[in-house]
Amino acid sequence: MQIHDKPFDISFRIGFNSAFPLIHHFSIEGIEIMDKQIHYKVGYLAAVTFSVNINRFTLQPSVSWYHKEAQIQFSLPMNSNASPYINSIERYDMDLEGNSLEIPILIGYQVVKEGPYGLNLKFGPKGIYQYQAKHRCENSTFTAEYEKDNMQYAFNFVSAVGVTIGRLFLDFSYEFALHNIRSDFKFYDISQEKSGTLSFERRTNVLSFSLGVVF
Repeated sequence: MQIHDKPFDISFRIGFNSAFPLIHHFSIEGIEIMDKQIHYKVGYLAAVTFSVNINRFTLQPSVSWYHKEAQIQFSLPMNSNASPYINSIERYDMDLEGNSLEIPILIGYQVVKEGPYGLNLKFGPKGIYQYQAKHRCENSTFTAEYEKDNMQYAFNFVSAVGVTIGRLFLDFSYEFALHNIRSDFKFYDISQEKSGTLSFERRTNVLSFSLGVVF
């Protein structure tokens, strides 16, 4: 990330992210929901990075905070036990929000290192702890209350490109999720006074852009 010749430095960056949840299974009362669409939203991030510089190579452990958002729009299947009277043509919005602490450990290589300018490539693993989730689905007749995820910890693989100009730098990264995470909900059909379970499994890739400064 940095182009300075110091063996060690610290940087701070802020930026934006877009989460791409890949839904593998989405069901209500065990019946698969086939009619679904993902809408991507913009989240934000902040991070502190510690860099160990050895010639053109860098080792970069970081501590990051991420806020991620996305939305699933879906229609209930005709044969759903949720309620035979719910119009399957009507679409429902499920908003997904989460806050997480993340620790990537990246290995970087300076492809270009001329004066104050630099271009580097980085890759490595990232550990993730999601400490807060705010998933919700509310409608006048149908609501789904978030209960839990089957795991709060996960690992991603990160690939990134960084551009430096003096002490300033831009980072572009893409994360590949290595785990499927299941979210469980309890739904309520208010008009029919019925309830049941709704769940989905996802693997969330993330695109990030950030701007930072080296101290």
